[in-house]
Amino acid sequence: MRRKLSKKIVNQTKKSLIWDLTGSVLRQFAGIFISIILARLLTPAEFGIIGMAMVFIGITEVFIDVGFTSGLIQQQNTKDIAYSSIFYVNLGISALLSLIIVLVAPYVSDFYNEPEIKFILYYLALIPIIAALGRVQSTILSKRMDFRSLTIRSISATVVGGIAGVVAAYSGLGVYSLVVQQITTISTSTVLLWFSTGWRPKLEFSMVEVKSLLGYSSYIFLDGVLRQIFNRIDTIFVGKFFSPSILGFYSRADSLRAQIDTYTTNSLRKVMFPALSALQDDFQAFKQIYHKIFNVITGLTVMLVGPIYFLSHQIIIGMLGQKWAPSIVFFQILLFSTLTTPQTGMMAQAVLAKGFSKLRFKLGLIQRVLKLAPMIFGYFFGIVNFAYAVITVATLVFFIYAYVMDSKFQISFVKQVKELLLPNVVFGVFLLFYHLFREDINAWLYAAGFVICNGLFLHLIKHESLTVVFNNLKTVKEKISKFKR
Repeated sequence: MRRKLSKKIVNQTKKSLIWDLTGSVLRQFAGIFISIILARLLTPAEFGIIGMAMVFIGITEVFIDVGFTSGLIQQQNTKDIAYSSIFYVNLGISALLSLIIVLVAPYVSDFYNEPEIKFILYYLALIPIIAALGRVQSTILSKRMDFRSLTIRSISATVVGGIAGVVAAYSGLGVYSLVVQQITTISTSTVLLWFSTGWRPKLEFSMVEVKSLLGYSSYIFLDGVLRQIFNRIDTIFVGKFFSPSILGFYSRADSLRAQIDTYTTNSLRKVMFPALSALQDDFQAFKQIYHKIFNVITGLTVMLVGPIYFLSHQIIIGMLGQKWAPSIVFFQILLFSTLTTPQTGMMAQAVLAKGFSKLRFKLGLIQRVLKLAPMIFGYFFGIVNFAYAVITVATLVFFIYAYVMDSKFQISFVKQVKELLLPNVVFGVFLLFYHLFREDINAWLYAAGFVICNGLFLHLIKHESLTVVFNNLKTVKEKISKFKR
């Protein structure tokens, strides 16, 4: 019976992964295209200003559900009254958050010494309420592993919001075009979620159900608060101690870096949590899927990060224009964090899937404290050294998580480190020659050479990431052949 369940979960995971990965590619393609247009219409300073304001909107996100939605996914048997109860809790908290944003907006403006931020925050205060209206619906779809509906919703919301932002920018709204984009995107997403699930909140509420989730969710909430704050503390730091333009350059580079994470591994991590939660009592199946996903994440990341690093100048100048040239150095440095942060995120999901929310909170606390170190470097040694410190901390956090996975769940530390380093061998060699002979290298030919050599190396060592890619391409080819018949 357990073997049948494991097989069913694996099959569901594969289908969900294909849908979510396809959606991620299409959504990010649309997002990049829209970003290119907006980057050419707006200035780096305007992107910096919206970045300062969005810090506080992002922090409120974790307060909307106090970690309850993760608890609903991890919970094996969930009653309908629990969904309704959490819906009303989320809505009440979000209304309070929106009021707080409006009240603190003038003080945020004074902190940054940017008067425009106050008015921007007045509009953005709508976002928590709109997001809360669709949070439970999104949770239900994730729990069902219905990533098809989530994918369609996400792509549609990105496109609609992007079009609204571009139209606003062409109309001369400046920084407020980015406000229009944010509000339109979240509104479209929420409306589509309501149509996708068929679930509607009932006029019922149970404090017992809410309390039953608190033991698990309270640590998710506390960790989420710290994560949201510390994930945006670099934006606060750069915005406070440097100019809006520098923040614009840095945030644009980090945003492009985040696209790589999304293209390669975000889908795997999202699908992984409900899948591993279902297998939390089957250690062998849990361990097998863990290593498989770890290898796929690492292999795909290196295969994409390598050529993008070598073509970083061409990508940024070609996509965004010459005025964004200062972003290149930040982009190249921050790309290195992508080699470890996806695996760290995966480990965190594995810990939660096992039900150890308290352990996840403690690890998150260590991670957040370490993220304070880059600000010290940045304050004394400048913004570039701040970026170097960011990737150093990210690497250190990976090793901490790998050690915990070994000591707590008997997933070998040495094996994890080996699985991280082995696919990076070719990238390391190409990186060395690139910096030694950069002036004599044609970036396009060099990037192509890396892809070929790395692909041959992964094939030689029979790496799972290459196997997954070939299997998916084979499946697509077979479906196309059947369609033609």
